[in-house]
Amino acid sequence: MKAETILIVEDDQDISGILALYVKNDGYKAIQAMTLHDAMEAVKEHEPDLILLDVNLPDGNGFDFAKEVRKIAETIIIFITVKDSIDDKLEGFDSGADDYLTKPFIPKEVIARIRANLKRRQQSKPSVIEIGDITINVQEAMVYKAGEIVNLFTKEKQLLFYLVERANMVISTEQLIDNIWGYDDVVDIKTVSVHISTLRKKIENNPSKPEIIQTIRGFGYKFVLHDK
Repeated sequence: MKAETILIVEDDQDISGILALYVKNDGYKAIQAMTLHDAMEAVKEHEPDLILLDVNLPDGNGFDFAKEVRKIAETIIIFITVKDSIDDKLEGFDSGADDYLTKPFIPKEVIARIRANLKRRQQSKPSVIEIGDITINVQEAMVYKAGEIVNLFTKEKQLLFYLVERANMVISTEQLIDNIWGYDDVVDIKTVSVHISTLRKKIENNPSKPEIIQTIRGFGYKFVLHDK
């Protein structure tokens, strides 16, 4: 099972190092950023499962950063900051935080909060998605149409489940290339478009007017999942 990625956004090297050490010792992958600029680059490149976020950073405010992250990702955000007033905490949650810890902190408590939030997020994800006559079993990585198995090629399946896991999020073509084909393969936008097209023919009732995998012109694609 792939280890979850934790992004630590903290400009104090000692604090960042301690957090990274505990995160790694608990089996997670740790990425460190000392500025909000580097943190946003890390969000786009690594798609972290969870962000440990300070508020006072050299190039901006963590509350504003959280709002920007919420526009492009559904990652868990836990603030770790010296700002400990009720108003600070309310601003943190209003900006999109899932949890809020104040400094000084106990590293073991941070790890406990990470575990709890990741577990809660995992439990909230649907294991089976039904859209019309399409059934997607996320746990088994199987797709059915009108009760019959839909045979997908490897890249088609990887594309579909990558989008499913990020339902209702706009995913750029570049993200798909990097995460499905990787940096080593020479793949262009047309290759992605062709694979999306063949995938649509297998799961969409009207591939020319797709409702499940929509094209976001000039950017990429979105797997549309409506709340019941």
